[in-house]
Amino acid sequence: MPEYVLYVDRKSFFHGLDPRSKLLFVVCVFIWSSVFNHPLYTGIVLAAVLTMVFASGVASRLKLFWFGLLSLAVMSLVLWPLFRRGGKTPFVDVMGFVVTQESLLYALAVAFRLVAMVLSGLLLLTTTKIEELELAFTKLGLPFPVAFGFSAVFRFIPTMVGDGLTVLAAQQCRGVNVARGSVFSRLRNSAAIIVPLFITTMRRFNELPMAIESRGFVPMGRRTFLLELRFRKRDVAFSSVVLFLAVLSVYLRLNGYGAIFPEVI
Repeated sequence: MPEYVLYVDRKSFFHGLDPRSKLLFVVCVFIWSSVFNHPLYTGIVLAAVLTMVFASGVASRLKLFWFGLLSLAVMSLVLWPLFRRGGKTPFVDVMGFVVTQESLLYALAVAFRLVAMVLSGLLLLTTTKIEELELAFTKLGLPFPVAFGFSAVFRFIPTMVGDGLTVLAAQQCRGVNVARGSVFSRLRNSAAIIVPLFITTMRRFNELPMAIESRGFVPMGRRTFLLELRFRKRDVAFSSVVLFLAVLSVYLRLNGYGAIFPEVI
C-alpha cells in the first residue's frame, strides 16, 4: 500500500527540536515575511526556510506541493502588479496601463512571502509527529478539545491526499483523463474525481465522532500522556535566535528598511 503520511522519520537538527520550538519558528517566519515587502528581505526568509527543508531531508516528501507553490508564486507575480499600483519608475506600458518597477518588486516580495509561509507549515508537518504536535498545543495551554481538533485537521490532510490519488487512479482505470482535452472536457471529467472524493471525505468525518465516542472520549476530563516533551538547551538556543531575529525584523521595518511601499505591509 502506498504511504500517504507527511511525517518523515529522519535524524536532523529540526527533527530533534521540541515541537514548541518548531511552532515558534513557523510564527517567526510569518513575522519575518509580513514585516518586509522588499524581495531581497523576503527572499532571505524563503532561502532560510528552504535551507531547513533540504537540511532536514524532507524535500522529496513535498514533491506533491512544489507545483502548487510555484503556481502560487506565479499568480502573485501576475496579480499583485494589477492591484498594488504606485511607484515612480515605469517598467512596461500595455495599452495605457503602466506597470511600475516598484509594483513588480512588491509582487515578487509577496510571492516569496507566501511560499515561505506555506513551506514553513509543511516543514513543521513533515518533521513532527501528529501526537507530538497535539501534546505541544496542550502544553502551550490550549484546552485539549481544541488541541485535538487541530491535530485531527493535520492528521486528515495526508489522508485526503491519499484518497484523492486513489480516486484519481481508479477513475483513470475507467478511462477518465483529466490531463487531456479542452478546458470544458477537463472540468467535466474533474467531476468524476471531486464527487467521489467529497463523498469519501464526508464519510470519514461521519465515522470520526463514532470512533471517538466508542473509545470513551471525555473532552474536559483529566488526561495523561504517553509521550513526554523536553525543552532542551538547543531548543532554548534556537528559540532565542529566532525570537531575536523577529524583534530585529520589526525594528528594521520601523526604521525604514525592507520596504518597497513603506505605507503598506
